[in-house]
Amino acid sequence: MRRHRFEPAALMMGLVLLAIMTGFILDACGVLDLSDPHRSIPAAGSALALAAVTALVTQGVRSVRNRARRRR
Repeated sequence: MRRHRFEPAALMMGLVLLAIMTGFILDACGVLDLSDPHRSIPAAGSALALAAVTALVTQGVRSVRNRARRRR
C-alpha cells in the first residue's frame, strides 16, 4: 500500500461531521434540543469554519515548506 500524506483538514472535517451527526442523534433521542436556530446554525457554521481554517493553514504551511525545499 502506498503511503499518502497526512491531511489535517480531512481529519478535522471528519471530526466536525461526527460531532454534527452526534448532535442530530441526541436531538432524535430527545436528549438535546436543536430546534432553536440561534444555537444550532452558529454551532454548525463555526465547526465548518474551523475545518476551512485548518485547510488554509495546512496549505500555507505546505507552500512555505515547498519554497524552502526549492531554494536548497
